[in-house]
Amino acid sequence: MSNNVKKELRFEFGANWQSYLDHNLSPERIDQARQHLLSFIGREDLRGLRILDIGSGSGIHSMAAFQAGAAEIVSFDYDAESVMATERLHAMCQSPENWLVMQGSVLDPEFMKSLGQFDLVYAWGVLHHTGAVWSAIDLASTCVKTGGLMYIALYDSDWSAESPEFWCDIKQRYTASSAMVRRMYEAWYVARFVLRYNPFRLGYLFRYAREYKKNRGMDFYHDVKDWLGGWPMEYTRIYEVIPFLQTKGMRLLHTKIGELNKEYLFSSHKKQDDLSHFSELKIPNIVKWNVISIRDEKDFPALDLTKLTFIYGAGKGGSLVKEMLNKINIKPEAFITTTISQSEIHDGLMVLSLEKFMENYVDNVQVIIASGSFDYISFELANRGITNFFNAYPYVLSRL
Repeated sequence: MSNNVKKELRFEFGANWQSYLDHNLSPERIDQARQHLLSFIGREDLRGLRILDIGSGSGIHSMAAFQAGAAEIVSFDYDAESVMATERLHAMCQSPENWLVMQGSVLDPEFMKSLGQFDLVYAWGVLHHTGAVWSAIDLASTCVKTGGLMYIALYDSDWSAESPEFWCDIKQRYTASSAMVRRMYEAWYVARFVLRYNPFRLGYLFRYAREYKKNRGMDFYHDVKDWLGGWPMEYTRIYEVIPFLQTKGMRLLHTKIGELNKEYLFSSHKKQDDLSHFSELKIPNIVKWNVISIRDEKDFPALDLTKLTFIYGAGKGGSLVKEMLNKINIKPEAFITTTISQSEIHDGLMVLSLEKFMENYVDNVQVIIASGSFDYISFELANRGITNFFNAYPYVLSRL
């Protein structure tokens, strides 16, 4: 298949959303979507706010914003059927004049400029499907008014045991396949990544699918199709997204892992503005990370044998990394954790608090993160001037 053909492949997101509306939309799911949105931005409602929903998809989050009292909502999507899906929900709300549904592209500078600026710009799981993720993030940020918020979710490659190349290949194959072959891919995905080829996990699968609506009001089966077929697609990392938006004058307030999507809340507030209703993250205004991901055994030789090695994360992930280090004749000095006030022992090694580590070990050291909280750990390290380290959480995921 030529590169030109690959670039023309595009998953029919809108058809999937139309199916979702036909079979799964309910007041309960809309309520879940509203609660998720409000909880993440730390508000009880959206009264008085102008909201931009980029890549509105099914329209459920625009509808949630409308029900949360938004003063004005502008929803747009590149996909025509997604626009039709959003229009269906707009009609269900009696076609309110303060909710505008449009077709457009986040990659079109003139279109984005024509929209004006907003109190909240929302783009959940969208910008990485444009084929030009950094341009999409940049143009989306231009629509945030001074004092406004930007809530985005992007696929983070460090939250995957498999490489970006693996998933990009799967997505292209799925999107180019017939309906029958797609069903085979879907069965494979469930068997491998949910059941883990263990039939005794069927009960877990049914419970997981039944409770899935609590995840932003979404549906498990439609999200599986959306994940497998989500092409075009580009991965990002927190170590790229945060510095990129910091250079655009944005400040990070909050992050959260949401499956493969990493959720971010940024603000265009100035330092002197009151943000007391947010537990704002402490992070340098401009942070420059140099973080190497460790995904499998062949990545471990990137470690420097001349430096003292510390594993950040004293749980099961830390033990898995310690086991691998022992195989390649690296004896880690200790574990680091932020959850203890005094030193203790885990898996035969001393466990140090971050403060104790900083007091005693500064020079000639290397840190390997082995925790799913790698975002907050990275922030803690950056606040202490440590921006060069390793993130072995992809390796941990591959062994769990």
